[in-house]
Amino acid sequence: MNKPMNLDLMDIFRMQFTFAWNTETWFLPLESALKGLNSTNASWQPPGGGNTIWQTVNHLNYYNALLVRQINDTTPKKETPDNKAAFGDIGEPPNSKWQAVLAENTFGDSGDPADTEKWEAALAETHHIFENLRKSLEKVNNSQLDEELVGGLARQIMHNVYHIGQIVLIRKQQGSWPKERE
Repeated sequence: MNKPMNLDLMDIFRMQFTFAWNTETWFLPLESALKGLNSTNASWQPPGGGNTIWQTVNHLNYYNALLVRQINDTTPKKETPDNKAAFGDIGEPPNSKWQAVLAENTFGDSGDPADTEKWEAALAETHHIFENLRKSLEKVNNSQLDEELVGGLARQIMHNVYHIGQIVLIRKQQGSWPKERE
């Protein structure tokens, strides 16, 4: 008979980020989705348009780095009057701070197929950001959670997994997905 687990909310968030980053379960993490990808394939434009994998990685790096900053922000937060949604809550961002973030071009250019060095730097940045995110999450306990942080964590987990699926689909479209992974 299995003993019941006593996981708190932060344990669950940490577990989900690990699954999304580098622990394979019944879906692929980002690290596996990017494994073996070169600059040529990372900058490949899908038929009919859309972002390249390189652009998607830039986008994920932007929002995951933003989350690291949010987690590590030690500025005291103001109480939100009458329980209205705060910046970063679950749902639509209500104020100009989020509108400015969302207006920024977080995808960047499509990438240079010949620039292996720059692609490897983008991957190194991804690893660095995710390791910073892992370390930051280790420091957070449930008593530090507020609506803003819970919303940011929940949204970013889903955001990462959504884009991992796009990366795998693009790799399958271009033929760079390993046959043994099919």
